[in-house]
Amino acid sequence: MIRMDRVRKVQERMKAQNIDAYMILTHDDYTYLFGEDRSQPRAIIPAEGQPLIVTFKAEEKEIKEMMQAHDVRIMSSVGEQIKDVVGVMKTLKGDREHITVGVQMWFSTPAFLLNMFQKANPFIKIANIASVMDELRMVKDNEELEIMKRAGEIADIGMEAAAKALRPGVTENEVAAEAEYAMRKAGGGRTQTPVFVNSGYRSCWLHGGATDKVIAEGEIVLIDLVPTYKGYCSNLCRTFVVGTPTAKQQELFDLYLKVQGTGIHSLKPGNKMRDIDAQTRKVIEDAGFGEYYVAGISHSIGLGFEETPAPTIHPADSAIEIREGMTMTVGHTVLAVPEVGGVRIEDTFAIGKDNAVPLTRFPKTFRLPAS
Repeated sequence: MIRMDRVRKVQERMKAQNIDAYMILTHDDYTYLFGEDRSQPRAIIPAEGQPLIVTFKAEEKEIKEMMQAHDVRIMSSVGEQIKDVVGVMKTLKGDREHITVGVQMWFSTPAFLLNMFQKANPFIKIANIASVMDELRMVKDNEELEIMKRAGEIADIGMEAAAKALRPGVTENEVAAEAEYAMRKAGGGRTQTPVFVNSGYRSCWLHGGATDKVIAEGEIVLIDLVPTYKGYCSNLCRTFVVGTPTAKQQELFDLYLKVQGTGIHSLKPGNKMRDIDAQTRKVIEDAGFGEYYVAGISHSIGLGFEETPAPTIHPADSAIEIREGMTMTVGHTVLAVPEVGGVRIEDTFAIGKDNAVPLTRFPKTFRLPAS
């Protein structure tokens, strides 16, 4: 069913900011407002009136019944979709010279479709809908928190499977496959980022994935999982050593444990995002690893893997104050030292009245359970 309680809040904020309509092209806001997802989520929220859903003919009856939608437009191609949307926008425009339409400007926004939309609607001014949606999505309600709790449990299940599969001679892809299979079996959906299984020199990479590289004895292996459940994410990262760690590897791991612990302690209502970075940076610098510091150890998470506040993407987000009900990660950045390896330990938290409650709980051990 359409979440009209949320739609009305969106419309109130749109009118206050002189945005005439919100054209939804992304999975996260579609899920937030309609309670489910589609492979091609398309909808229009006018500043006043009922939402309009754009879909294929075979899905029309289902959407009308399930969502109790009043206005469903049918498309058989992208061209037809654009044509119908143009008609809707002209109706909204009326006698005005132009109207303002909000669009989410984020990683998953289909640029080609937005470009086609702008060419077909020269009377439209595009606005970033973040000023409307970010404030609404930043603090989660109880329903959202319960879903994210389950997403965290699924991440723990995936990490357990990955750790059991990790040994000398297996490939990164084999380890990733075990993690993905376990998370799917547990009810998880797609992963919002590729499963990281970064071994050896690749553990120093800030981002990653899984390859056919064979994991060798003595290598550091960084495993990062971002499963979804009912559209909501959890982020869990652990770093293991295959075999016995060297003194330098152990030093790096122990330092990151201290860094993450410091960040978690700072993750409480009233603090700002920059406070977390300042505290963790000091720990790294005091240990003599300041040159390897990467800013942005924490960010918000929910329907998006990385959502506002996300200081690594928008530095201005560093000034955002943490509030009860937000969901955050700590451990986002890799502490990478060439010739030694990279370490990351990341968990997802729900912000309580005066502390951070973990939603991921997999043990933080460097050596593999069988070692």
